[in-house]
Amino acid sequence: MKSQELITSFTSQAEAMGARVIPAARPDEIGAKLVEVLRPLGSKIALVDSPLVKTAGVEAVLAGAGFNVEKDGPEFARQADTGIVEFEYGIAETGTLAMDATDLKTRLAAMLPLTCVALLAAERVRANLTEVIDAYLERGPWPGYFTLVTGPSRTADIERSLTVGVHGPERLFIILVGENGGDSRGR
Repeated sequence: MKSQELITSFTSQAEAMGARVIPAARPDEIGAKLVEVLRPLGSKIALVDSPLVKTAGVEAVLAGAGFNVEKDGPEFARQADTGIVEFEYGIAETGTLAMDATDLKTRLAAMLPLTCVALLAAERVRANLTEVIDAYLERGPWPGYFTLVTGPSRTADIERSLTVGVHGPERLFIILVGENGGDSRGR
């Protein structure tokens, strides 16, 4: 599959599972998109440092817009409205995000707040889970805690009554950063 086809498939599948995919052509666009999307959702942000977070200057943009950004501490992410985490791969076939979540802060920021913002470089979208597993195996030992996220948290009881947000975030925003901002539909 060509990269634009992968991005289109990933976006379509992620949105079908309840995520909102937000295209950004370049890292310097991430901050403004975050401010716009997160403003109505609360001011407490749990932010995990990563290459994309640093390149985009996310912490400075959010702090400058009046958000309370926490990056560590014993209560990290426990009272946050939103967690922002860079994911390592996207899976086009299912709209799933993948990351090495061995670091506890990464898991906390991705799972505790009601809103999770996943930052994902468009060039890291792969066709299927097999390609993602191969990519992890090529780079070294298998992660101590491998995480796959497909849409917001959801669960159902024995009567098949679906509830969103019980065991994790009730909202998932994916900021897809790269060529054409991951935007194949002119948004």
